[in-house]
Amino acid sequence: LRSTIHSVVNSINPEIQLEPEVEKLLVDIADEFIESVADFGCRLAQHRGSDTLEVKDLQLHLGR
Repeated sequence: LRSTIHSVVNSINPEIQLEPEVEKLLVDIADEFIESVADFGCRLAQHRGSDTLEVKDLQLHLGR
């Protein structure tokens, strides 16, 4: 996840360096977001009577 964050920042502005505290904060935010989306998606899958998390479960939560 850290390398992905660095890649995103680098693609926006290759001259920018992240302070370690900023990197940690972004990783924490991303982890919380992924956990939240996955949890909600799992609950949607169970609600529709499935034991399989599908893309449509995540898309519904994300509004896509």
